[in-house]
Amino acid sequence: MSEENNGQGKPQTQVLRLVSVDNKIAKADADSKNVVHSNALDPEDEYKNWYVGGSNDAGVLEPPYPLRHLDRLSQENNALSPCIEAMVTNVDGTGYDFERTGEDAETSKDDAKIKELREFFDEPWPGQSFTSIRKLLRRDLERTGNAYLEILRNAQDEIVFMRHVDSKMMRLVNLDSGVPVDRKVRRKGREVTITIKQRERKFVQLLNGTTLVYFREFGSSRDLNKRTAAWSEKGQRLPAKDRATEIIHFTALPDAHTPYGVPRWISQLPSVLGSRKAEEYNLDFFDNGGIPPVLILLQGGTLQPETKGALDLKMGRGTASKKNRVQVLEVMPSGGTFNSPNQARVTVERFGAERQDDSMFEGYDEKCETRVRRAFRLPPIFVGAAEDYSFASATASYAVAEAQVFKPERDEFDEIINVKLVDAMGYDGYRLVSKPLVIEDATIKLQGIQMAISTNAVEKEDVLYEINEASGTDIRYKEPEKPKPGFDEDGNPLPGFVPPQPDAAGAGAVDDEGNVVQLKTKTNTVSTDKPTSEPNGKGYTGAISKEATTALRLMTSLRKRDVEGVIAFAKVANEMTGTQAEEFGRALATARFPNAERYGLDDLGALSAATINVMAGHGCGCSHAG
Repeated sequence: MSEENNGQGKPQTQVLRLVSVDNKIAKADADSKNVVHSNALDPEDEYKNWYVGGSNDAGVLEPPYPLRHLDRLSQENNALSPCIEAMVTNVDGTGYDFERTGEDAETSKDDAKIKELREFFDEPWPGQSFTSIRKLLRRDLERTGNAYLEILRNAQDEIVFMRHVDSKMMRLVNLDSGVPVDRKVRRKGREVTITIKQRERKFVQLLNGTTLVYFREFGSSRDLNKRTAAWSEKGQRLPAKDRATEIIHFTALPDAHTPYGVPRWISQLPSVLGSRKAEEYNLDFFDNGGIPPVLILLQGGTLQPETKGALDLKMGRGTASKKNRVQVLEVMPSGGTFNSPNQARVTVERFGAERQDDSMFEGYDEKCETRVRRAFRLPPIFVGAAEDYSFASATASYAVAEAQVFKPERDEFDEIINVKLVDAMGYDGYRLVSKPLVIEDATIKLQGIQMAISTNAVEKEDVLYEINEASGTDIRYKEPEKPKPGFDEDGNPLPGFVPPQPDAAGAGAVDDEGNVVQLKTKTNTVSTDKPTSEPNGKGYTGAISKEATTALRLMTSLRKRDVEGVIAFAKVANEMTGTQAEEFGRALATARFPNAERYGLDDLGALSAATINVMAGHGCGCSHAG
């Protein structure tokens, strides 16, 4: 306070005005007495003045516990951090995929809409994957009991981004009056629209200690002004720049008195605080030197400076590591006379036994860790306590934790994402499925593969894929070569099979199915018509005569047991006379017998034609003998 002349000869009192937490200037009375104020502010909730009943009451609800304190305890406590990270890794770090309702991921992997969903969730926010966002949400959920996912739409109301919002920065706002809302649900096998009255939630963030920014609950039926917190009229859209984005609110455990969530370890808060106090007590004990190993008491006298210096040098006192060293106490005598003074006495006290348990409250700290871990329902192996575990007990612990803790948490998260987000994105009938925590034993898996092979009901490619997965190998599948007809897998002819052999002119060439694909004769009579296909659909390799074509097709039908085909081609052959009949017989003999020229084409031709007539005689009614 100071006084100065105001130009009229009167002193003017200057009053120092202090800025309050909400940056509003406090009014001061010029006649008030001098007051001394501190410029340092105590740490407190920055939303204090906006809470219900505060000086700037904005309807903001106060959380049941200071969120920053909960977050700090999670960082500082030696038991909380491992439990939280175990939840983050095993619940949200196992991966995910999408599938169509009623089908598994393997069946619907080529679905176009699933590809679209994967593209969106691969990077829902620039530079962040959905897995990393999930881990941030889980870490907030386990630390403070609340987690928030912001959903952003474009001007066309399409969902284009989503991101994590720090739970310490978000608050809930009082509910407004209920409004009629149309909701689509399935009842009795069909989709119906039902109008219900619903109170829609608002959320708020405080920016720079002065500005409130509002958000609306995901799926709200009305737009919300992000600056004024005013709902728009039903059916009326606000400008895109004024619309509040949407929030999906996750809670760990519901609070008894507020809509906030509380962390699952809140019931063990005394153990969390006590464990920290015990650690700090031990640290303070060692910082102050602990218990000295030896205490030297000098009664009735004092040490000479030279002696004291030598003792200090011998015991290491006076150095940088002087803590927890030998201590010397000098006590001056209080009695005696000039003629009979008290005698000096030196006593050495040892404290070796007490030094065996330097760290105190170890049993209490272990009990606190057990209580905190019990709140998460985690086996000790998940927080690094694996000294007493065997493979069997470790496997059992994983199975119990997966069934009782991790899978239910994943299912709850998946349900919220599917019911709220995936359907709103326009992918009705599709769902996100988090992958389970799987412990694979290669020996057991290979035994299962062996059992599957013995059923002869599995594909070899699938078996080889599973073997590579179980053993870490990279064996490639090669399609085995198909054996030729009449031969086994090793290429040896089957009993009773005489493979056809082409002659020197190339007549009688046979394909993999035993069909003649090229046929040449000694005659120079060549048909001008080049057949484009044969009965088995294979193309010819050159132009051949009409008689040879008929013989080829007849033999193909005969090999395939095609009775109708044999009768049809036999009718054509029986109409041939003279040179045509002879040519047909020779072509038939060449196609039927290997090395037919060696035994006489004319005789074998006549025999072949007669055989065909006998086989097809009843069908064609003709007596022609070839």
